[in-house]
Amino acid sequence: MDNDILQEFLAESRELLADAQAQLLRLEAAPGDAAVLGAIFRAFHTLKGGAGFLEAASMVDWCHHLEDLLDKLRAGKLQADGGMIDAILRSTDVIERMLGEMAQGENPAPGPGELGALVKAYASGQQPAAQAVRQVPPVAGDTLIESVEALDPEPAGDGTWAETRAQASGAPGVYVQKKTSSPAPAPASAAGEEDLEAEFERMLDSVYGKGVAPGSATSATSAASALRDPLADDAGAAQLPATAGGGAGAAPPARGAQPAPAGGAAQDAPDTTIRVDSARLDQAMNQVGELVLLRNRLSAAVSRLGQSDETLARLARETDLAVNDLQNTVMRLRMQPCKRLFQSLPRVVRDASRSLGKKVRLELAGEDVEIDKTVIDALSGPLIHLVRNALDHGLEPPEQRVQFGKPEEGVLRVQAVHLGDKVQIHVSDDGRGMDGHRIVQSALSKGLITESDAARLSEREMLDLIFMPGFSTKEQVSELSGRGVGMDVVRSAVQGLRGRVDITTRANQGTQLSLELPLTLAVLPVLYFKLRRETYALPVSVVDNLMEIDPQQVHSISGRLMAQVGQDRIVPYIDLGLQLQGVELRLGHDPCEGILTEHGLLVVSEALGTEDSVVKPLDISSQTSWYQGATISGGGDVVLILDIAALTRAMRTPQAA
Repeated sequence: MDNDILQEFLAESRELLADAQAQLLRLEAAPGDAAVLGAIFRAFHTLKGGAGFLEAASMVDWCHHLEDLLDKLRAGKLQADGGMIDAILRSTDVIERMLGEMAQGENPAPGPGELGALVKAYASGQQPAAQAVRQVPPVAGDTLIESVEALDPEPAGDGTWAETRAQASGAPGVYVQKKTSSPAPAPASAAGEEDLEAEFERMLDSVYGKGVAPGSATSATSAASALRDPLADDAGAAQLPATAGGGAGAAPPARGAQPAPAGGAAQDAPDTTIRVDSARLDQAMNQVGELVLLRNRLSAAVSRLGQSDETLARLARETDLAVNDLQNTVMRLRMQPCKRLFQSLPRVVRDASRSLGKKVRLELAGEDVEIDKTVIDALSGPLIHLVRNALDHGLEPPEQRVQFGKPEEGVLRVQAVHLGDKVQIHVSDDGRGMDGHRIVQSALSKGLITESDAARLSEREMLDLIFMPGFSTKEQVSELSGRGVGMDVVRSAVQGLRGRVDITTRANQGTQLSLELPLTLAVLPVLYFKLRRETYALPVSVVDNLMEIDPQQVHSISGRLMAQVGQDRIVPYIDLGLQLQGVELRLGHDPCEGILTEHGLLVVSEALGTEDSVVKPLDISSQTSWYQGATISGGGDVVLILDIAALTRAMRTPQAA
């Protein structure tokens, strides 16, 4: 099989599967929603068709049984309940496993027999929960008329069936038959015949409408609606033959069918989308990055010429605008809505809340906010962990919430907010909040910090301990937490995306974790600064502001230099001259400026200015962990980009300089 066709099928199938899972969760809240049922049915129908084309027999069989079940739900013959939806959701996990096997070039293995038997049982009406509508699987060409069952209940397995049959004249007719689980004796009296005739009259009323005779225009419309095949909604318009009156009329189109335009056959709208391999977009973005560097160098060279050549200066400005437009266009090609990032969360919350015995309402906001595809791919796992962590640690069980005067149902809110060249993702709950002192005690008990370190921690640093590898406040390991992994992975992933994590918490009111991420990773705005004669760069996203340093505001606390940068804010004092060059910058003797960041006050010789840069990886430095990479400045010099988070972590270790 052509690999391109396979990759196209896998990409489309994963989108269909994700959408089907989201629709299944909506179905749980509204079991009779025809639009939701139709969307789920079409997803599995499309999956089955694609798998059949690729000769994946196991997936075809698996999707076929799901399609049978959903078709009966769609036709109203069955009613969805929690157990049925659980079985379908577990079946989507099996399909996801099959897609993974196909991606590895393997023929997918059959699904688990126990789950398959459960789906078949639900499809045949043998589910444990009683269903509102009883039926026998119809034979070919028959259609069950459920309204008659409601009028004249029969024992399980009984039913009244109807089908359209052509008469000798060629006109359509309706054939009605009453089927029972055991053969009924032939009527022995006129009373039996009258009962059958009365039931036949009720049957005609249910099909054609009360008081309408078969063969009329109105009856044709009613019959088309009542006897329509369940798949007609997707396959096209259901039609009836010409009526006995001789007119060559056709029944109106079925639900969902679009009327054809007056000029002739309906024309499909042109497809305006195209799938492009992400590697090609990466290549285009890299080339745009090179243009950005050349643009910076051109602008710097023209500025050094002054006003001597106005034509050259104008060309430089026009080139700057053109490169900016091209850069923005290519960046938008990689942007995807956060809905793709959030689409798995309803399933995660549903499963985790049931496992924990908690009542949780998930609120999603900002799904249309767009962010770079690389960020979405890298953040999917960490975001799921944050949600699970909030469910397990943050939200209380229903009985505790009632004791605290809260509703039994907890609220978990995930929101994306667009702020300039950044996106913030907030994961907040209305649970118990975090206790910094309890976090410190847990870290001490696990030997992650020493008592002397614990004594110097600020409230913010206490909360930051949850990101340490091996940290957990759980005493027992569960399926969701307790192993001390996860939060450190979250921080590493966010910092790898040049972002940061903030925690806001209030006792008994809840906790909010905020992830601040760049819109794109292709171009990085940096702040250039000097350390004596050397030039370095720092991502603009980590800079709070620039400030002068007052020696009177620098103090030594427990052997650690701290700087007071506000009335109620004290931050670490970080001398970059000492850390990067081994020689400290002396306040009052050497030129010094301060760069305030979330990690502390950075002391440098001079802040120069900002510029868009393209990050190039480093392969030769023995201290690459201190730097995000390198870039080329407008003057053509190679400049190292400092990773301040990695540097401050290294400073806290005994090996730090």
